[in-house]
Amino acid sequence: MIIDFRMKPPLPAWEQLFAEGRDALTGFLNLQGLEPIKSETLGQVIGEMDAFGITHAVVMGRGNEPGSSNKELGAFLGSQPTKRFIGFIGLDNMDVEGAVETIETYAASQLFHGVSINPVTLQPLTPIGDPSWDPILEACLRHNLPLSITLSGFLGLISPSPDYDYIRPNRLIRAARKYPELNIVISHGAWPFVSEAVTTAIYCPNIYLSPDLYLGFPGSQLYVEAANFPLSDRILYGSCYPNMPYGFALQHFRSQSWNEGVLDKVLYENGARLLGLGLPD
Repeated sequence: MIIDFRMKPPLPAWEQLFAEGRDALTGFLNLQGLEPIKSETLGQVIGEMDAFGITHAVVMGRGNEPGSSNKELGAFLGSQPTKRFIGFIGLDNMDVEGAVETIETYAASQLFHGVSINPVTLQPLTPIGDPSWDPILEACLRHNLPLSITLSGFLGLISPSPDYDYIRPNRLIRAARKYPELNIVISHGAWPFVSEAVTTAIYCPNIYLSPDLYLGFPGSQLYVEAANFPLSDRILYGSCYPNMPYGFALQHFRSQSWNEGVLDKVLYENGARLLGLGLPD
């Protein structure tokens, strides 16, 4: 059993977004020899998930714009015959007031299990974890929804004001300590600030790390070392599919030097506990 904590399926109205993602990172990150996935339809994607033993997948919402909207994601979640896809409300391209309103609107549907934000899209651009974010964090808490924050060096560099240090994970400490009941997932693991992300998560027991596609990148061995000792319950598997093929993503995770039992936690148990899903007998 595997929970993929970050993927994007070609759900209705998201087909173009899915198509753009199939080869978005191959050239951008200079990943030579990485072939784009062959699946094009939702049925084909589900077939891939079955083949790799992926029982659940978290779909991070983007925002309220057509072609990647929370409304479209919610309609899909409400119509899926199983609970295999798990949606997070997207807050991209909003100000704080609009983000809070979006959480209130879509949390009421009870179709979503979390909230997702790419902070470089917050308007105006604001330091991560800044006190002005607090209404967003409080709205997540009101609805008992974990918050996934996408942090990586590349995102800091492509922000409206390129800043390599923008995504430093230590900047979340104030918010994590002020709201200890709010579970925070650092998606992309805040690479390349890996040691800082690990230290921040050790200090803040409500912070989880999802290194996803960056496991295997320079310095990423520290995620594995952290999972083998202090953070065995707070490292999550994610593929970034369709940017990364499932075979490629899973091979990177399975080839690491995990202590006995740790990989089972990373691939399923940690995510299941965070999302309120059942654990295997």
